[in-house]
Amino acid sequence: MLNGLFQKKKEELDDMLIEKERTRTVSFRVPESTLIELEKEATTKLGSTNSLINKILLQYVQWDRYEERMKMYPLPAECLQHILEHLDDVTRCEVVDIIFNSIRDWALVSKKKFDIHSTLQVLEDYCRMVNITIEDTISDGLRSYVIRHNLGKNVSLIVSELVTKIFWEVAKIKTETQMTHTTTVVKLTSKFD
Repeated sequence: MLNGLFQKKKEELDDMLIEKERTRTVSFRVPESTLIELEKEATTKLGSTNSLINKILLQYVQWDRYEERMKMYPLPAECLQHILEHLDDVTRCEVVDIIFNSIRDWALVSKKKFDIHSTLQVLEDYCRMVNITIEDTISDGLRSYVIRHNLGKNVSLIVSELVTKIFWEVAKIKTETQMTHTTTVVKLTSKFD
């Protein structure tokens, strides 16, 4: 009986490993001072050095290598908040158009296609870069996106208008939105694959 239990657990673990992306072991020469700093950072974040290095490499593959080509610039959070707090309705609409066009261009450059799936992947990348979280949920067969931030009412309005524009322009799907100063919930009114 105990042997059967171990076998079942082993099969469950094997299934989980199959679902993960395949990895391979490589070695690199890294200056010792850099490695020491990475190990300190990993310890501070209660993670492994390997996980931290994987995160850094993924960051490069998904974002950094396109950053210069797309003319992206880092902006301190205080500056961004100040700019966003002082947007009027007209300027906010212009910002939504600029972000939409940037997402379209980023999808074409990084994903080599512009469809609803590549657009949502880029939107998630953008949000991750500015510490905005997106939760994708399905209820009664319809998708909802819960987008959380701490950047105020104008960001909720921008996110609402942007996601509505993405779904309408790219997939001709209408949305319904609800928002607070820190959260936007976007519900799709029809299904998409």
